[in-house]
Order: sequence, then structure tokens, then C-alpha cells
Amino acid sequence: MDLALTPVDRNRAEPLYLQIRQALLRAILEGGLQPHQRVPSERELSEALGVSRMTVRQALQTLTNEGYLYTVPGKGTFVAPRPRIEHNLQRLSGFTQEVRAQGFIPSSRVVALEAIPADDASARALRVPPGTRLFRLTRQRLVDGAPVALESAHLVYARFPGLDQVDFQRESLYAVLENRYGLRLTYAIQIVEAREASPSVAPLLHIDPARPVLAMERTTYAHDGTPVEYVRSFYRADRIRLKVELHINGSNARGRIANVYQPHTPTEGGHGPYRPG
Repeated sequence: MDLALTPVDRNRAEPLYLQIRQALLRAILEGGLQPHQRVPSERELSEALGVSRMTVRQALQTLTNEGYLYTVPGKGTFVAPRPRIEHNLQRLSGFTQEVRAQGFIPSSRVVALEAIPADDASARALRVPPGTRLFRLTRQRLVDGAPVALESAHLVYARFPGLDQVDFQRESLYAVLENRYGLRLTYAIQIVEAREASPSVAPLLHIDPARPVLAMERTTYAHDGTPVEYVRSFYRADRIRLKVELHINGSNARGRIANVYQPHTPTEGGHGPYRPG
């Protein structure tokens, strides 16, 4: 069996089948087992882990019931494809709110929260001089425990005292901006383009370098038209789809969609190398 799994520990109180379930789930979420890939057979897993086939069968059945596996009679058990998250380009909402509304479980892992000088792109977006001190919050965004995006938000440091004390693994940035700083975000301008994952981004998305990603740049504004947040994000192309409602005149009551061609040099983030953390 080529798949490397965490050995079971008979001294733990956790039942063996749940330990096997967790080991297989980790392999699925971290890319060791790909969608539609055949899972090792009960016999192979039983021999490799030193447990009974009944125990293995219970672990596989649990993952099947949870939607992570599916069976094909006469062929075996396979990894179920992960559902795609729908991103509505006409609705301004945070990641947590959007994912939860679709019935998934969102979570975040903070990669870095640091003070950095504004580069040309972030300075232009936030209307501050280059070199202005910014907060940069870089987070790995997860859906049902699997990473789907890497997001880096930039905010003017002097405007948000105490922001570095917030636990952003639990708190929504948009909720913090509204509840703690009294900011009501009303609209954003977002650009989306296809890229190849760089060596710095790919490991945090659990994909190989050069795999396709959707790169997004967004500037978010308060009700008075002041730019509040500049974001660079990279989404796994196999985990997201974009939704836009089109009207014959190109606009509707909720927003305006513009098709814009902008020549660019295909660098990470569009403005030099992206370095998470």
C-alpha cells in the first residue's frame, strides 16, 4: 500500500475505527487521496494498520456516511469530489458569512498579522502614500477543514488601534470592523484572473505549484466612500465557482458589472512576489 497513514495507537481511549477514520480524512483533506481516487481495500488497510477488517469497514462506512467517500459495486471505495463554493460577485459579504450560508463549515488559520510598509498597489488602493504603515492579515481559509483560499488583507495601521489583539481564527474581520470600529462596509471593486499557483502559495492551499488558482484583488469601501481594506486572495480553482447575474444593459439594482481588459505582467498578486507571512 503506497498511502502513508498515521498508525493506530491501542493505548488511546479513542476507538480504533475513529483513529483510522481520522487518518484517512487527513489524507483526503491534505491531498494524499484525490477526488475519485480509489481508497486502499479493507484487506490492504487491515494488513497495513494491524487491525481487523471489521474495524476498517466501520471507518470506511463512517466516512461514506459523512460524504467523504463513495462506493462502486465490484470496483471499490473512492474519494468523493469536494463541493465547490459559490462566490457571488454582486454581493459584498465576508468569507465566513458566504460559506456558512451555503451549508458548509468555515474556519480560518492565521498565517501572519504584521505591520508592513505600503507598496505601490496597496497605497494606491487605500489612498495613502507608499511606505505608510499597514496591518497585513494573512489567513488560510478553510471549508469543512480543507483549505480553499489564501487571503491577505491590508488596512491602515493608524486607523485601527488594537487590531493586532483580535483572534482572527475566531473573529470575522468585517464583524470586527463594524462592531469595534463602527465602520459599515457598503461596496467593493474586485478584479479576478486566472493564475498558476506560486511555490509560496501552493503549499498553503495543499496543491502542487503551477496548479491553476483564481487570483482576486479587492478594495472595500465604507459608506462614505473611504477605502478601508485592500485584499489579495488566491482560491483553489477546483473548489470555487463564480456567479454573476447579467442584465441586457450591464447593470441592475444591486451593482454594475464591467468587462475590463488590463494588460499585466503575470507576477504573484499582480504587483511583485507574494510572500505570505
